[in-house]
Amino acid sequence: MRLFLVVLAALLVSALGGCDFTPSFDVPVPDFEPALTINGVLAADSTVELRITTATDPYDRFGQDFVVPDGVQATLLREGVSVGPIRAQTRPCPSNQGGYTDPDLPPCTYTVFVSDVVTEPGVTYTVRVTAPGFPEARATVTLPARPVATATAGVVNQVGPRTDVELALSLRDRPGLGDRYALMVVTGPYTYEQPVYCWDAPCPDSTVTRSSNRTTVQYTTSDPVLLAAARTVPSGRIDIVTFTDETFDGTERTFRVRAEQFNYESPGGVAPLAAVRVVAIDAATFGAYQIVWLGSIVSGDGENPFAEPVNLPSNVEGGYGILGAVTITEALLPD
Repeated sequence: MRLFLVVLAALLVSALGGCDFTPSFDVPVPDFEPALTINGVLAADSTVELRITTATDPYDRFGQDFVVPDGVQATLLREGVSVGPIRAQTRPCPSNQGGYTDPDLPPCTYTVFVSDVVTEPGVTYTVRVTAPGFPEARATVTLPARPVATATAGVVNQVGPRTDVELALSLRDRPGLGDRYALMVVTGPYTYEQPVYCWDAPCPDSTVTRSSNRTTVQYTTSDPVLLAAARTVPSGRIDIVTFTDETFDGTERTFRVRAEQFNYESPGGVAPLAAVRVVAIDAATFGAYQIVWLGSIVSGDGENPFAEPVNLPSNVEGGYGILGAVTITEALLPD
């Protein structure tokens, strides 16, 4: 009997050991044509900065990313009329700016395409790109009108180094559905002092002055309009939230948020809230943001066709990518 059981077990292993009961599907991989890619955001009152690269096969895990094609030419058009070239500019990678660099490795650089033209709200711009061996790629966006907003603030709670500040933002929406917004709270710039540490203890009577540029701070809110499109857990703190004018079209609405202001224990260490930043966003940027959440372009491990590539919207004709457009208003807070 024991021999029979052993033989039966061996037969079962032989019959089942090589079987894979994981469900499988035959998914046809779509044809992919290499093309030019335009990625960037035109911000009103700012100069132009874009990434222009080639798009390789997204199903080839060994494909090269961010390759600038040879002989690329880019032009900026304002209301259909050329206002000049968009020129290539080589920059050091962010990790090489004040950080550690390996002397045995070549310096890391990347290429951006820039123009000195300052864009304006309400104006339509086109980016046109050509390169040998690729079809022409072009993207057109109209910068949104400037949001009209005011803000007030009041301290509601103070615990240790943190002060919770309640902000009331009044936003006047234009008549006609379709306006899209984002809301952020910003600090500074400001300076503060920190003790200079000697190993595990502060050096006596020694401090160093630090500075901080304008930066965003986290906040919370219970406003249903803001939370309806929030890309974070509603009960958690938010860095940025996007919303539409669907429920307050053509009217003025006041949003209330509670932000965090930190007062550092070192002398002069205050991070004052400076403004509530309201960003009017074009449809392409808004749609991409809702999908990818702060620029996370792909998910998965690169081998799962259901996870990569993410189905991102694109407004580039003859190519790939997204050319976005934003117009920012800073509703300054009283001192």
